[in-house]
Parts: sequence; structure tokens; C-alpha cells
Amino acid sequence: MGRLLSRDRTKEEEYPLVGIVVLTWENYEDTAECLESIRSVAYPNFETIVVDNGSADGSRERLVEEFDWCTFVLNDENRGFAGGNNPGIACALSRGVDYVLLLNNDTVVEPDFLTPLVETAEKNEDVVGVGGVEYRAGSDEILRAGGKFYPYLGGRVTPVREVEAETPYETNYVPSSLLLLDGEFVETNDVLHEGYFLGMDDVDVAVQARKQGKRMFVDPRSTIHHKEGMTGDRSPFMTYHWMRNRLQFASMRLTGLTRGIFYLMFALTVVQFSLIWIARRRGDLLRSTYYGVADHARDGGFRSYEFFG
Repeated sequence: MGRLLSRDRTKEEEYPLVGIVVLTWENYEDTAECLESIRSVAYPNFETIVVDNGSADGSRERLVEEFDWCTFVLNDENRGFAGGNNPGIACALSRGVDYVLLLNNDTVVEPDFLTPLVETAEKNEDVVGVGGVEYRAGSDEILRAGGKFYPYLGGRVTPVREVEAETPYETNYVPSSLLLLDGEFVETNDVLHEGYFLGMDDVDVAVQARKQGKRMFVDPRSTIHHKEGMTGDRSPFMTYHWMRNRLQFASMRLTGLTRGIFYLMFALTVVQFSLIWIARRRGDLLRSTYYGVADHARDGGFRSYEFFG
């Protein structure tokens, strides 16, 4: 955006405006702690937008009452990560923000976590996404400090588990649990695509950026604490979306030989997993795989969490 921060600038309006979007669904305790930590953020120019994704447990009413300094967007149903966040992103953009920050509701931020993200984005014109370092809550274990994506390995995604440099460094993609996005990039691109219910959305954003000659960075000075840790724990629900999302990505973003290699490696990966699950008697994961592939093929709706028991 070109408005570099400096010690000489003290007026709030001279700092780029950041819209922090926090998505929540029936999780009052974690969301409340996250918002309390945001209240102490030292960066002088931000707004917090809380999106409730159709909670029916009374948590949305409590949050609205107790955190009146936040703006609330209330979805009628659980629309997943992408579909849930998008109304919050639209709300932020309508307020003229320079940057949109996606932040998981099960995180606790440090007071100085936001300033480095904005500084890195402002100093690099070709950088449209910046993340930080996520620590497992209550420990020194690094959960994510960027990420790597391997399209030629059937869509394999792995977190970077160590800080790669003391200064901001480029990364393959930035996890959406802590992701500062350039507002103009968000407005002119397919962010976040609602063909993904949960997962793969951050990789998709990074691939779109790379095709335009843009980059994603991690600033190690920005740190948060993530309670849930690795959210990709093996379960029927997560397996369903793991399978379906990768096929969705390939159909939207890959072409020609790259897509062909992707499908081949994806099929081999499915065979490998299936043999392991058969040996472990995990019929639930085999069924989830079938539903994920079949639902993508017929372009069907997303199956609910309850469907998988």
C-alpha cells in the first residue's frame, strides 16, 4: 500500500487500517479468550469483526453482549471456513480496510503480533499475504511458521515446523489460521473460494498469488498461541474434506500435464491410505474417502459433521 510505518508516525489514521476477522461456531470460551487478547493489541488502527457461523448454543448472544467493541456478522447456518469468513471479509472491505487479517478463534495473540505483519506487507509491493509463527498453547513447540505445498505429490501439504530466518522470509503458502491479506488482492481475486468447506483455502490463495507474480511471507517477529494445534487430525469428517478439497483444487487451478500428474499421484495416495485403513479396520475412513471423491464428481453439496457420526 506504500504507507510505511515509522516511529515518527503516531496518529492512528496514518497507519493502514486492518480488519481482523474471527470466525466462531459454538465455542464461547476460546473465542472470548481470543477477543480478550485482541483487545490488548498495540497496533493503533484495526477493527475486529466476529462472524458467528450459525451457533445455536447461546454462545453468539453472550459474545454480542460482552464484546460490544466488536462488529458482529451473524450467519444463519454453518457455512464452513470459506463461506463463513466471506461475509466478515465483505464487511471489512466495506469499511475501507487496507488489509484483512484471518485469525482462528482458538488462538491467543501477543500484543505486538500485528505490527510486524503490516510492516512486512508495506515494505514489499509484491507481497500479498503475511503470516507469523504459531506456537502450541502452553509450550514452545512451533506448529506452523509457513507451509509447503506439493502439487506433484497429489496435493500434499505440510507445515513448516521451524523458523527459517530471523528476518521475514518467503514461504510456499501461509496458513489461514493467521493470515494478513492485501485488501486490493482480496477484492480482485477468488478469496476465499466456497468450493472448500474446510481446508485447502489457504493453499488456493497462495497459488492464485503466485500465478500473478505475487509472494507470501512469514514474519518471525509475529507470534500467537494456538490451542487446537494441528487441526488435520485424522477423522472421517476431515478425511472427507481432505479428499474432496484436493480434487476441487485440481479442477480449478491446474491444467494440462500438471493436472494429469496430480491426479495420478492423488490416486496412488488414496490407494496407499486405503491399504493402511483396511489393515487398521478403519472402514469409516474408507467410506469418507468414497463420499469425498463421489461428491466432488457429481458436484454435490457438503455432507454435515453429523453424517459421519
